[in-house]
Amino acid sequence: MIMSVKVWVGGCLAAAVAAAGAAWLTIAQDAGSTTHAVCGPDLGRDDVVAARSQAVAVVEAVENTRYREDGGSAYLTTRVKTLEALKGEFADTVHVTQGVKNGGAPGRYATEDPDRYAVLEPGRRYVIAVQSGSTTGAAGSEAWAWYAEPAERGLVGEREHWQKAIATPPETAAGSECEDIDTPAG
Repeated sequence: MIMSVKVWVGGCLAAAVAAAGAAWLTIAQDAGSTTHAVCGPDLGRDDVVAARSQAVAVVEAVENTRYREDGGSAYLTTRVKTLEALKGEFADTVHVTQGVKNGGAPGRYATEDPDRYAVLEPGRRYVIAVQSGSTTGAAGSEAWAWYAEPAERGLVGEREHWQKAIATPPETAAGSECEDIDTPAG
């Protein structure tokens, strides 16, 4: 009986020490900053987007032409009218595909980062950056838009902004390597 009491008391003490240690670790982590790795190009920097893109243009979305799912991923293809090619060549009309997820209502889609990767909606203007595919407009061809942002500066404003971004090489490598980012607590 004494042995089982000692085991029970010892177990309780061990559990209390473990709980106190976990609480201290949680408090210590909350008080400081956290570090996480960011991999891939920084789409928050237009100079990086321009450097990593095959082509950049201001377009108007005309029609969503196809939605498809493949291996757990979803894709939306949109026919766009080129308003102004800013980098690379664009035909007058190009089919652009982007990764999406179902947004709930029929025909509605969403993306993980709507500020830097907006879903192309017919009737609206966007700056798109193409990473691969064809911007020739040839039948059956399409381009992969890895960046799409509403064109809120107007055509002239977008042209001026993106010409500067294209002409300015990124200070850091525009590669897809990973870097550690410190995030302050709070």
